[in-house]
This record gives sequence, structure tokens and C-alpha cells, in this order.
Amino acid sequence: TPWELETEGALLVLEDRGMKPWQVDRALTHLQQAGKFRGVTGVVLGDFPECEGPAGTETVRDVVARILSPLKIPVVYGAAIGHTARSMVTLPLGVRAKFEAGATPWLEILEPACKE
Repeated sequence: TPWELETEGALLVLEDRGMKPWQVDRALTHLQQAGKFRGVTGVVLGDFPECEGPAGTETVRDVVARILSPLKIPVVYGAAIGHTARSMVTLPLGVRAKFEAGATPWLEILEPACKE
């Protein structure tokens, strides 16, 4: 559709609450099969609160690692964005940014979110 998500060269930000691990698996698999991870420069994921499945099953973090690790792109899990009990970081969308997913992840916004 004309509203299809454009991810080429993007830092993809994903978060939700109340999704079970198999629902996150389905959503990420859909994005993968639609080619939406091709050209993505990195992925920032929120906390995913209230997303536990039955004891002994795969967690959301397990699902994320299984699907995103083979992509060989920087991934940060547990950022204080969206649905979180912590003080939330507000992220402007559609702006240029620098991102590092190392031992101490960081994100630098390179342009204003609003134009004068």
C-alpha cells in the first residue's frame, strides 16, 4: 500500500506491551518476510512489559535474539521507550540519528524534530 513502512537506512524502533512471545515472533517474522529488515541500520526495542509466556517457554528476549541476531545489525533490547515503568525517553521519528549498541548503548539525535 502507499502507507507501507519504509525501513531502508532506518533505525527501527519497536515496542509494545501485553504481547506474548509467540505474538512478537509472528510480528517480527512478518517484517522479516516482507523484507523490512533489509537495509535497516539497527533496531531499538523497548521493555515489552506484561509479555511473559508460560513458564519454561521462549521469552520475548529469546525470540528477538533468534530472529534478529542473524541479521548482523546492532540491536538494543530494553530501552526506556514507549510502554515502560521507568522514566521514558521521548524519541523523535523521522530524524537522522547515530546509534551504538555496544556495552553502553547510546543514541544521538542529529537534527531537530521540529522545523521553525
